[in-house]
Amino acid sequence: MTLVSFGDMAQSSMMRRMTSSAKSDALIAAQELTTGIAADIGQKMRGEFSNLTGIEASLSRLGGYKTVTDNATLIADSMQKVFAHIDLLTDGVSAPLLNATTLENTNTLDALAHDAAQRLDSVIAALNTKAGDSTLFAGVESDGPALASSDVILSALEAAISGDGAVTADEIEASVTAWFESPTGYSAVAYVGGNGTSAIAISAEDKVDLAFTANDPTLRDTIKSLALVALVDRGTATADPDIKTDLARKAGNSLLQNQADRAVLAGRLGLAQAQIDQAQTRNTAETSALNIARSDLLSVDPYEAATRLEASQSQLETLYSITARLSRLSLVDYL
Repeated sequence: MTLVSFGDMAQSSMMRRMTSSAKSDALIAAQELTTGIAADIGQKMRGEFSNLTGIEASLSRLGGYKTVTDNATLIADSMQKVFAHIDLLTDGVSAPLLNATTLENTNTLDALAHDAAQRLDSVIAALNTKAGDSTLFAGVESDGPALASSDVILSALEAAISGDGAVTADEIEASVTAWFESPTGYSAVAYVGGNGTSAIAISAEDKVDLAFTANDPTLRDTIKSLALVALVDRGTATADPDIKTDLARKAGNSLLQNQADRAVLAGRLGLAQAQIDQAQTRNTAETSALNIARSDLLSVDPYEAATRLEASQSQLETLYSITARLSRLSLVDYL
């Protein structure tokens, strides 16, 4: 019988290769046992990737929709909070303004007008609210404010009233209304945003419209009503106490009527929020179904993976034992 032997270097090289192979097998088996997914996707799919490619393309598309719907939710929720804040600001002043004719002295009216002027500033600040880096109600030009300051608006109104020669309460109200409705008035001077944003795709079938701007007629009327009584606070439109009282009453009545319009506006936004929620639910369900399908394509048998892991560990232990025994060999043992 012929004996074949290996030199020390060849034997060492062979042991290293066997150890490396056993380690690699153990790592792959451990990874597959942990994740439940095949480590070698090409081998698992046997070169047929069409189904997997389609699933991953759909998952990528749905991931994009998730980013869009998350952002749309943030914008819509923030807008709804602004509407609620404006309601709170105007509800607190409309009734007292309506009762302006019953006030006993001009000091009380002046205090009420000053409070309304401050609320005008608060409404403007609310409509200049940002979500992240974007101004909510500035349309496509969301990198800047939606509205100019109250001082800019009231100064322009004072110039319009003076230019129209308005003196009575009715004339002043008409002049203010004309400025707010003129393309060269509120839309050009007070509103410094852009056109409304386009509808946003939130799923393969749906788009949502969040094109609410501070140039919306309903919000414009709210600002007009507060601006009318803020002119009383400045005292530049008229000094007549009776005209001031009449202007305050007109502003209160306008604010009261405007409440219903703002409720409709908030309702439109609420419908958009519901549409976003529904799209998110459908997209989430579709994502879950696709992830399950992907897992089915790439999954491994956990029992088989555990068996391979155990076999690799056993092989490594054997190799380490052999290596340790060989390292202890001496010339005396060999002879």
